[in-house]
Amino acid sequence: MNDSSAARSLTNMQRRLLDAAEVVFHEKGYQRARVSDIVGNAGVAQGSFYLHFRSKKAIFLELIDGFFAHLMAETLDRYPVTAIENQDELRCQLEGIWSILIKFCRDHPELTRLILDAQSSLPPEDRVRLSAHFDRIAGALALYMRHTIAAGLVRPLNPDLVGWVVLGMIERALHFAVFVSPQSDSRSLARDLTEFELNGLLSRTSLKEACDD
Repeated sequence: MNDSSAARSLTNMQRRLLDAAEVVFHEKGYQRARVSDIVGNAGVAQGSFYLHFRSKKAIFLELIDGFFAHLMAETLDRYPVTAIENQDELRCQLEGIWSILIKFCRDHPELTRLILDAQSSLPPEDRVRLSAHFDRIAGALALYMRHTIAAGLVRPLNPDLVGWVVLGMIERALHFAVFVSPQSDSRSLARDLTEFELNGLLSRTSLKEACDD
């Protein structure tokens, strides 16, 4: 076996174990899941697990890291805000990003549930890793907001606040799309989410810049 074949074999085994862990963690939760459950689901010997992952915690954190890395690569990294020149392009880009988020999470419902529940299911010492991912996403969204403000595409709101608000919106929107209404049309959801993100709830005829005291 040459080096390239060995590398492919290693990657395949890691993927097999990660897929099995995704199912086991979803069914049993982080606390009750065991390495023996994971290797049993994967159909491999227990020794194979420790060739690739040091512990249950290690494979769980790998699932979390992979989830966020994939979504960032396929959304904000793939569609840079600096490429946007007008509001129509902004709308199309946001709708595309929402579509990607919905499709990926619907394709991986167990993993999505793990991520959405991890903040409460993980022991406190392991929540730091998850919080760091949320911090990075909120920061990336704030940077996106700053670029669109500078380009005159959106109103000059507090970008850091908006970053965290949109992050919360993403969490709840994905919960709805994957678990509450999994049969709803993804394109329609993406359009509605883009409309809400850009224009809020008010009809255009009722907009007012400020409230009277």
